[in-house]
Amino acid sequence: MKEKIIELLNCNVLDLDLISKSNNNVYKVNTDKYGTLYVKEYLNNSSHIDNELYLYDLLDKKYLKELIGSSINPKLAIFRELKGKTIDELNSIELDKYKDKIIDSVINFYEIIGSKKINNYGLLDDKLNGKYNSFKEFIIDRQTNTQNILKDYNLLNNLFTKIYEKYNSLIIEDNSLVPIDTNLKNIMLVDNDIKFIDPGELISGPKLIGYGDFVCHIYKTSLYDCFINKMNFNDDDLKRLRIYAIFSSLNILAFLKKLGINDLENVKPYGNNYTFFELIKEHINELEIRW
Repeated sequence: MKEKIIELLNCNVLDLDLISKSNNNVYKVNTDKYGTLYVKEYLNNSSHIDNELYLYDLLDKKYLKELIGSSINPKLAIFRELKGKTIDELNSIELDKYKDKIIDSVINFYEIIGSKKINNYGLLDDKLNGKYNSFKEFIIDRQTNTQNILKDYNLLNNLFTKIYEKYNSLIIEDNSLVPIDTNLKNIMLVDNDIKFIDPGELISGPKLIGYGDFVCHIYKTSLYDCFINKMNFNDDDLKRLRIYAIFSSLNILAFLKKLGINDLENVKPYGNNYTFFELIKEHINELEIRW
């Protein structure tokens, strides 16, 4: 890794530390030429392929980290260090001051990315094609797997089946490019600008599934109120938001369960005072689902 960084940047590497190891490896590196940088090694060990680098061809770079260098083999990217606060770190005064900027940036982020249409649906392959023939096929497959992982929790057991039986007509086919990991630790305020610092998880589907993922993190916060006021959704879209927020919450909980975290009832989204279980319950009640 050290030799590859030296080759790409033509500089001396003073030290290199592995600071994160999950779906990808992230290294903190100090150099004589660029100072502190972060290197992401894309492992593609999980069910999705990280397509962060693709976004640099699609998005205004003001929303992304400064890219210093990259390579295909091995697949890695080198970014300038960002200095700021992630949105979950903002206090209430700061959040109130910046909430309009945050929400406007999120909406613009989704709309720009969502203008790109993808072949097929769901998770993407390394050529940016969806892996499923229909969006509903993707939803059924993904959420059924999630449901099986969470079957031991009374609130969550058979929840996807109940929702799908009642509301499957609201799940429409669309093949927009959609980010699905915009939690508040992945959004940063840097010098009064908003940066999306880990935006690589993308699927092919309706933009509302991306917005639903965002809602699963911000529901019952001032950001949610600001978001809803700006978007002016109709009744069916508000139901879709709740459905997709539940699906995203279930997927996150299933991921944590596979990591060995069993106390799921007390897990909260970043920057939210309510647990996923509490938020799911409220969405279920609003959708009039019996559990």
